[in-house]
Amino acid sequence: MRTGIATNSSIVEDYSYTVCNINNIPDKPAIPLKNYLLDLINNTDDKNSSIYLKGVEGFIQQIWKEMVENNWRRLRIRKLIPEELGVHSTMFYSYKNGKKAISIQNLYKLLILWGKYCHKSQRELQKKWEQIYNSNFTFSVHKVPVPVRLPKFITPKLSYFLGWFCGDGHLAQHRGHYLINTTEKSIPQLEKILRPLFEQLFNVKMPLFVYPHKNVLQVGNKPIFRFVTQVLKVKVGEIPELVKNLDLINKKYFLAGVFDAEGSVDSSYLNSRIAIHQANYQFLKEAMMLFSDIDIRFTGPYQHVSKKGVWYHIQLREKKEIIKFIKEVGTFHLEKFKKIKILEKELYAHGYSYNST
Repeated sequence: MRTGIATNSSIVEDYSYTVCNINNIPDKPAIPLKNYLLDLINNTDDKNSSIYLKGVEGFIQQIWKEMVENNWRRLRIRKLIPEELGVHSTMFYSYKNGKKAISIQNLYKLLILWGKYCHKSQRELQKKWEQIYNSNFTFSVHKVPVPVRLPKFITPKLSYFLGWFCGDGHLAQHRGHYLINTTEKSIPQLEKILRPLFEQLFNVKMPLFVYPHKNVLQVGNKPIFRFVTQVLKVKVGEIPELVKNLDLINKKYFLAGVFDAEGSVDSSYLNSRIAIHQANYQFLKEAMMLFSDIDIRFTGPYQHVSKKGVWYHIQLREKKEIIKFIKEVGTFHLEKFKKIKILEKELYAHGYSYNST
């Protein structure tokens, strides 16, 4: 972030729109996720509840060709394979020519049958499964062919999204409906940061709903829901285990997301403070540990009791720690950015500076 800008509100606001842009969040480091296709399914999935893949017909054609052309029972194979998959032969040919998406379960079953009838080793099966995973396909559900793309790498953009969502997201599943949403007072934050970030990560538009007392980004999407809950193992109000093993850059963006969702700024010099609030004590303790990994020392958690219940906060009050937070973590929240820039200018005016070494 640049420093020393004027604190005129219009200038700060214009500057915030320039800096608080998801395109300023880098795409690297990109940490590959292991093949998670089988992690997206449940034992209870059937035709109507499965997750489907579109764009894998080339692999189906290769597998089918080898099973038919290289097997002495090829006439029987043409009927046997659809039967073993539990689908009509016309449906299987729709898989093969790309007119219909195939469920993850049936694609994996087809791979097993390929191994069985063409005498492939487990190593060859795994290699083919990895080739499928690394190819260009989309996800969908039965009768809702909206193409969804799921990340195959942990990147700073995904880390930021996870930080925000773990802090202030909501996940709900009920009778085949899979809900993902987040609330936020700032409509510009939802429109200009979170919605385009979600679309960039998942290729899905997240509708904005404006109510009298809250603003909500909300979408129902099973592939994304299962990716978040079953692959990344995210629970709102908890720090995911995978985050604890990330590189420092991805950790910083995760923590920026946490701050943007649950943080506050007191921009007056005498009361200068960066704080993060949460109802979950353990969440804040683990967030403090992540901050300590990048050498930023929060204090707390401090308890508060009100009519709404018990909640906690952690904070930075030391000026040098605040400067370090601003330079090392920062914010992509349009409103908090304005306050942080004012506070930064105040700290620099009083002789505080930041030296990364």
